[in-house]
Amino acid sequence: MSTDTAPTTTSEQTRVPVIGVLVGSTRPTRIGRDVADQVAEMARLRSEATVEVVDLAEVGPPLLDEPRMPAKGDYVREHTKAWKQVIDGLDAVIVVSAQYNGGYPAPLKNAIDTLYAEWNDKPILLVTYGYHGGVRAAEQLRVVFGVVRADVLDPTVAITVTDADRDEEGHLTNACDVVERHRAELEVGFAAIHAALGC
Repeated sequence: MSTDTAPTTTSEQTRVPVIGVLVGSTRPTRIGRDVADQVAEMARLRSEATVEVVDLAEVGPPLLDEPRMPAKGDYVREHTKAWKQVIDGLDAVIVVSAQYNGGYPAPLKNAIDTLYAEWNDKPILLVTYGYHGGVRAAEQLRVVFGVVRADVLDPTVAITVTDADRDEEGHLTNACDVVERHRAELEVGFAAIHAALGC
């Protein structure tokens, strides 16, 4: 009896999901990379998935310069195609975002807007940080990711960072302690990712 369905290969059966931890701030004095590294480490301990840090300061696309709308998917710039490959390679994304002036960083908005279909149905866990946990940034990100049809998961994790957590130059003195204070919320978020990925 013939079938049009190809048999499942061993590699498909054993493929390990890849979770990206996206660093949304590129500012020189940012604490986002430190927070993201700690979130990634915690996720690795909780998960059998591969967890990779994706830093917009290193791999983010330049200011949107595609001649056609990203929703068309007809990308012509090589840097857009490279960014597409990065996002296509992730099964879920933990977005670690600062809150600046009541919103989220421009490079993160640009990184989202550069693509469209690549975000569709992709599970997104929002982790924001700031003096009040970055809740306004999270609210705005939820709206934007909704428009690109991503699967924004509950709950949003809001990491509170105070002046006592920083040195004189604004860097975190102990990023591990800052993130550890929110372990319970992060564990719930990680569980939501696993449920969305079916693993």
